[in-house]
Amino acid sequence: MENKELEVLQEISKDLKENKELQKKEIEKLQAEAKELSAKYEAEVKALNEELKAKGATIGEIQAEVKELKAKGGRIRSGEQQFKTIGSLVSDAIEEHKDAFASIQEGKQFNQIKIETKAVASITSANLSGTGNNYLQYLPWQPGMEPTGQTRFRDIFPTYQSEVDFVRYPRANNPVGEGSFGRQASESAAKAQVDRDYTMVDLTLKAMAGFAVVSRQSLRNIAFLQSWLPTSMMEQLLDSEDTDFANTLVGAATGSSTTAGVTIAVDRIVHFIKNLRKAKHSANAICIDPDVWANILTYRSDQIHDNKEIITVDANGNVRILGRPVYDVNWLTGGRVLVGDTRKAGIVQSEGLTLRQSDSHASIFTSNETAFLLERTEGLAIFRTEAFITAVL
Repeated sequence: MENKELEVLQEISKDLKENKELQKKEIEKLQAEAKELSAKYEAEVKALNEELKAKGATIGEIQAEVKELKAKGGRIRSGEQQFKTIGSLVSDAIEEHKDAFASIQEGKQFNQIKIETKAVASITSANLSGTGNNYLQYLPWQPGMEPTGQTRFRDIFPTYQSEVDFVRYPRANNPVGEGSFGRQASESAAKAQVDRDYTMVDLTLKAMAGFAVVSRQSLRNIAFLQSWLPTSMMEQLLDSEDTDFANTLVGAATGSSTTAGVTIAVDRIVHFIKNLRKAKHSANAICIDPDVWANILTYRSDQIHDNKEIITVDANGNVRILGRPVYDVNWLTGGRVLVGDTRKAGIVQSEGLTLRQSDSHASIFTSNETAFLLERTEGLAIFRTEAFITAVL
């Protein structure tokens, strides 16, 4: 009986030794796989950062995507340690084959004990069942997935940087002051005296901002969301900027829109350019509702003076009226046109485009969500209100 027990223990020792060698090989194999996958994710993180940097925005600060890729690498590495100790394997083997030990004591035939082990895998989305078809392969963000692209207010008007949010600038009164220059009457006569009057204009810069709350599960499992979200938010912020700045400038414009007896749209624009010139301003931009743009281009030639090149269109479809560029913009509607000297107004900003993220807003920490906040602190300075003419054509 003692010999049989010794044989059993020797068999267990042999199996444990073989299992240890097998376990060692499995560990080395998984370590190699983990190292390979870790290098893969590091390469993806590097490529993603380079791609975001090439797009020229602060999307490179989007840390959620990079952190998630790095976290995936971390989860793979942590899987290397998920093996049972030799002591626990012996205990499990004896427990599993207690009937064999009992058989030995009873003098029955002994069957060889075989110990099997199974590697522990990391939990992935595939482990989640009963969720329908939520976990699919999505294409990365493409421009056609959402309406994007138009001429922006920022594309036409200059931008100035301010150190603070409270800005003050002078605007000369109209007329600028009393008195005028004149020729001296005689050698000893008093010369003409003039003065200058200015009004100080205060401008408070405020944030144009918005935030979106996204579940971390969505960010992990919907690949295109990671690049789409900041792109879409940026597009919406620019839309809001355009509308806000356009409404401000249209409401402040005081240039003369008088065109007595003139009704054709393109002719009225010519008279607007003339009115600005008489007020000592030079129109360098014509912003119009796309409907007006189409109407101007489809007038018959006999309606717009056969012998004058008032409207020109280059090979790329760029339209000019008397050499001034015409911008068909979505931020002017209802047949509105805005003609002016863009040097007489500008965007003032104290803080450039900023993208922040946090999981500490309100209750989103406990609901496993992340908030993305996009903002820019800015305002519109209008140096000369009469340098802009607006009307509905």
